[in-house]
Amino acid sequence: MVIRKRGEAGLPPIPPIPTQVVTNGEFVPLPKTQKQREVDLRLLEYADRYGKPRGLSRRSFLMTTSGFAAAMLAMNKVYGREFFRVAEVEAADETAAIEAQLKTRKGTQFIFDDQTHWLNAAKLEHAQTERGKIVRDFLMGFRNSVLPNSKIQDIGTEEAYVKQMFLESETTMSIISGVPAAAGDDEILLPIESMVGTRDHVNAKAGTRRMLSHGLVAPNDPRNLDMMEWQAKDLKIDSWKGYTADGISGRYPSGGHYGGWYLDDAKVAYPMYDKARKLGIKTFCIHKGLAVIWFDEKYCRLHDLEPAALANPDLNFIIYHSGYPWVDDLANITRFKRNPALNVANNIYAELGSTFALTVTGAPIEAAHVLGKLVTHVGSDRIMWGSDSTWWGSPQWQIDAFRRFQIPEDMQKGYGYKPITDKDKELILGLNAARVYGINAEQTMKQLAQDAISNVRAAIAPKMTQEFRKYAAAAGMKLA
Repeated sequence: MVIRKRGEAGLPPIPPIPTQVVTNGEFVPLPKTQKQREVDLRLLEYADRYGKPRGLSRRSFLMTTSGFAAAMLAMNKVYGREFFRVAEVEAADETAAIEAQLKTRKGTQFIFDDQTHWLNAAKLEHAQTERGKIVRDFLMGFRNSVLPNSKIQDIGTEEAYVKQMFLESETTMSIISGVPAAAGDDEILLPIESMVGTRDHVNAKAGTRRMLSHGLVAPNDPRNLDMMEWQAKDLKIDSWKGYTADGISGRYPSGGHYGGWYLDDAKVAYPMYDKARKLGIKTFCIHKGLAVIWFDEKYCRLHDLEPAALANPDLNFIIYHSGYPWVDDLANITRFKRNPALNVANNIYAELGSTFALTVTGAPIEAAHVLGKLVTHVGSDRIMWGSDSTWWGSPQWQIDAFRRFQIPEDMQKGYGYKPITDKDKELILGLNAARVYGINAEQTMKQLAQDAISNVRAAIAPKMTQEFRKYAAAAGMKLA
């Protein structure tokens, strides 16, 4: 559920789906292409054609459900393929747009966001180290490219996180993720205590289990094994987050190097795996791909993944960003997994955080290739939903775009891709994560329907239009 605020008539229009591949703070984007400019122009044409008769400015029109439909329609028209399941009547008629959107939701759905963030606003504002300043400037530059006039507080407070993740989107559960650092670093922009504190505070206020928290691992830091034990026993973390490219020149206070490490390094990484086994926390979420300018690219590649996964079949390796842009390397690891004669790792998962958002924004053919390779060769039962929000604002636009997205038939035939079905999307959006984290999705949905967050959603539901409420009820969707 999204409550869209009316924009000021004099402000420039903001596309409901960004029309350019922008940075998520972890790489430098390309400038707009001619096609992306054409999408912008087509979208403005739709805003004039369908918004003005309703007395809406361009900006106000693009904040409606019809505006979202118009953005998908513009991409289909410009790129010449049906990437999104959308009809032009949805751009013309708000009721039709709402009805079509609700059909994609199929009632209440379990959505687990496997990659979410917020950072400490005070530390961002007063960053003293080169590292802190780089992170601040990257993230705020990105956030403003997607949501103009954003402030540090929009990504820098627990309150903003809860609002965007749980009140402005349908997200059911989330896990709070870390940034490149060791657990005990003084300069870290969101200390592990704050990550776990957010999880515990939100769950206590909700009265249910809405959030999980990562612990941080950096096996090239000599303190790592001790910090793992502290995080597991005292903080009760739920899984591990690591960056094989931790990327900043310099040294950890205890003498470890910032350069990077490999998943298959028997001396560096394997003691970490053994420690995880002893602690009973066997899921590792690993940043791969998206080689930010201060990361050493060699540590972002995936050549170290398969040996580590094969040698540690009892551990789960969730590969953040699906290793983008090296999705082929990830797909090739698992593409023959259904052949029982081959020794293939079945404990590898592809996560979509920022990868779907980056590719679908102005490069939908790239999004189709990414999803086609993952669904066909990794398998829909091994793909995890992640939004990388709050960098992107509320993840709702990503959820809606993903539900409507499809791999065009000519690409299925030409490249041998499987279609991405509604069942696949249910697995990806939450059921796969539920399986990995031992969550009973059906039982959890019943519990969450009565918690404090659902009560707040119910309290703000009257702000929705009468049409939305009408069709939400008809579709069996619970507004709370």
